[in-house]
Amino acid sequence: MDCGLEDAVDVVEGRPEALAPALVALSHLVLHLFADVGRGHGLTQQQAELLCTVIVRDRVRMNELGKLLHLEKSSLSGLVDRAERRGLITRTRDAKDRRAYWVELTDEGARLALRTHSDVTARLDRLIRHVSPDDQARLVGVVDRIRTAESAATE
Repeated sequence: MDCGLEDAVDVVEGRPEALAPALVALSHLVLHLFADVGRGHGLTQQQAELLCTVIVRDRVRMNELGKLLHLEKSSLSGLVDRAERRGLITRTRDAKDRRAYWVELTDEGARLALRTHSDVTARLDRLIRHVSPDDQARLVGVVDRIRTAESAATE
């Protein structure tokens, strides 16, 4: 699948005004990657994102999961309900805050999440292998600053 990462990199080189369109292209590339990998595991794009998000955190509160996946409460509830019915996750009430719920992977969900996460990261690694280590480090710094600014703006 040609995701166009080279095109996104070419657009940005030496042209700061091209950064926003390049970021949009990159986000589409990553979403398509999640969809493609998910399909290979019998998952939708959102289910693949859900499993990959939970596996790197061990367990996560529903409200935090909504923020991480950028989903409204009703959309998140539907996504979690479907994954729960498939036996991939469990949702348990927080013992300290009865209004809050934790989402955790079942054994089956953890196995599927591990395979999915591994495939996603392998595909991303293949996409960036031609990018120099210095450029990769700069990109990580830029992404961190963008995420920090977005987080501060939404608080």
